[in-house]
Amino acid sequence: MGSSSIRIRVVTSRDEILGLETEEKAVHLAFRPSDRDLFNLVKTCPGIKLLQLPASSYDALSKFIKMYIASSGIQLVKGDVSGHWHDLNNYFVIPAYVLEKIKEFEVQGRTEEEIIDGITSLRKISPDMILHLLHSSFLTSSPESPKMNNF
Repeated sequence: MGSSSIRIRVVTSRDEILGLETEEKAVHLAFRPSDRDLFNLVKTCPGIKLLQLPASSYDALSKFIKMYIASSGIQLVKGDVSGHWHDLNNYFVIPAYVLEKIKEFEVQGRTEEEIIDGITSLRKISPDMILHLLHSSFLTSSPESPKMNNF
């Protein structure tokens, strides 16, 4: 993996939360978390910047928890890690070429819908995650060359 890919730690059960590394920046919870699970996640990973949840879990969150997550400086994203095999790797990786393609589409002036369509045809990434990447600091450009920030 290049240094510009994004690694998202996939957590399949609440029992894994307390064993996470404190420096995890991006986490996908593949189960329906309770409020306590989310509090434990923020406590265990104080530098977390991105939390992805499946649609059903995302939709079930209370307004209070959504506000708590936002006030903790965490971006909440709806989506799945399609095609990921947790027993082979604890991380879902968004490769550098996907980030480069998002930036390329943006520079070309494509609409959000066109960017989502183009990226989902390359790789199974949720539309919300694509929008997050598009509108976040991951893709910052300088006059010399595009720079991609890491998690």
